[in-house]
Amino acid sequence: MKNLLCFCVLAFIFSGCSYTVYDMNKGELKIAKKASYLVKYTTDIPTGTTAEISYTDLNNTTQKVKDATGKWEKAIELPSGQDIKFRVDVKLPQTNPASKLITSETVDGVVVDEQVQTGKKVMYRFGFKLP
Repeated sequence: MKNLLCFCVLAFIFSGCSYTVYDMNKGELKIAKKASYLVKYTTDIPTGTTAEISYTDLNNTTQKVKDATGKWEKAIELPSGQDIKFRVDVKLPQTNPASKLITSETVDGVVVDEQVQTGKKVMYRFGFKLP
């Protein structure tokens, strides 16, 4: 009985939390190999909030952008064989209908990943490797 009561209390506490975590590593892309690729990072951040973004730049360096708002895009020519990581952290405003974070990555104009997340706190992580 005591365990059941503890479980109910924990379930009640966690029901108030609304985290959305998307974490995926796609591995090496199955596309034609060439010397370099145009990688485009895109995210659409809802009005009234800011996001923290980090992305892979030339020579596998990580660039960080704090307080990004609105539609954010970055296109970079990256060499073959490079590991790519894209991360977006945001606390979404509670609205009706629910606020959404829309993120995508493209390589040479072809969509590699596109996601729509809702919740109070969204943590988006996506990685892949260029052939």
